[in-house]
Amino acid sequence: MQKSPNEIDNFLTPDDTKIMKGIAIICMLLHHLWFFPNRIPGGGVEGIFTLFNAPATSYLGIFGKICVPMFFFFGGYGVYKSSYGKPYDIVGRLKRLYFAYWKVFLVFIPIGFLFFSSQEQYCNDPFISTRFNNFVPRELLSNFFGFTSTYNREWWFLISYVFALISFPLIRAVIDRYSARINLFIIVIVSLLFAHIFPGLKTVTALGVLGHSHMYLRFFCQIAPYAACFWMGAVVARNGLFDRLHGSLKQHKLLNPLVDIAVWCMVIVMRQNEVGDIFDVFFIPVLTVASMDLLNHVKLLKKGIWYLGRQSTSMWLIHPFFCYYFDVPAKIVAAPHYAIPSLLVLIAMTYIASVLLAYFWKGVGFVFQKANAMKINFKHFGASGEKQ
Repeated sequence: MQKSPNEIDNFLTPDDTKIMKGIAIICMLLHHLWFFPNRIPGGGVEGIFTLFNAPATSYLGIFGKICVPMFFFFGGYGVYKSSYGKPYDIVGRLKRLYFAYWKVFLVFIPIGFLFFSSQEQYCNDPFISTRFNNFVPRELLSNFFGFTSTYNREWWFLISYVFALISFPLIRAVIDRYSARINLFIIVIVSLLFAHIFPGLKTVTALGVLGHSHMYLRFFCQIAPYAACFWMGAVVARNGLFDRLHGSLKQHKLLNPLVDIAVWCMVIVMRQNEVGDIFDVFFIPVLTVASMDLLNHVKLLKKGIWYLGRQSTSMWLIHPFFCYYFDVPAKIVAAPHYAIPSLLVLIAMTYIASVLLAYFWKGVGFVFQKANAMKINFKHFGASGEKQ
């Protein structure tokens, strides 16, 4: 049964979505910086306290991986809202994604081979310092299209998100046909299939080469419910679930900074100690409403996170080079030695690099346009001379 247009969710504006992506990119950077000490020069950064008998850096670092489900969720939310009532432009979507990827690839991969091809091993993971030791054209081409991520293993996200974009027409057809309740049930099933059933099937010998199929491994064997989170984002957008959740919390007077912080603490503890990431499809909507309410009370912080969200795609693609793969920036990031200062250094370096990269490609575009204009004028001038 079709729903009326006023049920489309209006809780998040485009700027609000950028803010949530800003939170997600902070989670991503702290995840990679705090949870993998073997990849960091000097053996990692230190925290100043423990949580549940574990270093706070490790405890919060693993929670930071919620960034990936968050990006999928807000991707589904944004794609559904922007394509509602219109044909889905899959070519345009893939073009924007790949162009953002290639703008980073075409700058940082050459830098890697030119300046970081003979690095000493500066951390405990030999993979990190040897990414640019050998140039193989076939490997370059495979990385260029995102089929492999041997130059930057944090780029695995790309091909999974491509799959989500390709699958969106099917997702939208199901969402538009069935109620929110049925879609939520389907999402639970999809979460179980992708996180537990499909990965197990690759070891069944009766299924032959399934376990060696690149497409099967990339698209169906996900260690967390990423595809389900993309679906959930679209369901929330279609059925106004943010609006409903916000209205219910407001009615019961559960929207205030203390409750918002308590919600974050509760989700962190439940995700880490009890239920794991399988419930991210439900955690993320709750965290979103709590986060937006909290940030509405801290305007300066909200504005700062918005700036990060504007650069979130470039920061995702760039930060591993500064955190891991380029020895000089990685040593600068690790130099403060403590978790929060090092995180702030990584955020600042990655943000500045993202902004500079945007200006660089704007400059390239400007030069290209000027060259084309001069070429057209020259041809016109030549044609005018011939007529004279």
